[in-house]
Amino acid sequence: MEQKMNSTNKQNSQSTGYEVEDNVPVPPKKVSRKSKYPFGSMAINQSVLIPEKGYSAVIGVLRKHKAEGKKFIIRQVTEGFRVWRIG
Repeated sequence: MEQKMNSTNKQNSQSTGYEVEDNVPVPPKKVSRKSKYPFGSMAINQSVLIPEKGYSAVIGVLRKHKAEGKKFIIRQVTEGFRVWRIG
């Protein structure tokens, strides 16, 4: 089914080079790769040691699990960082 462009779409296409379209379905989300960190399988009161070089990657992964309702704390220790699941 071909839709006619309205005047606004024609103006956008002419001024920007991009055509604005209506009702284009969003494709399903792709499945992400498996995490190298075990946070998803950790039970409450379990912990894991993370080397210092992995700190910034761990923070991003913990945000994802926080959004899923899991609670963690992270503390610096001599060997790097330790992450505990607390809820």
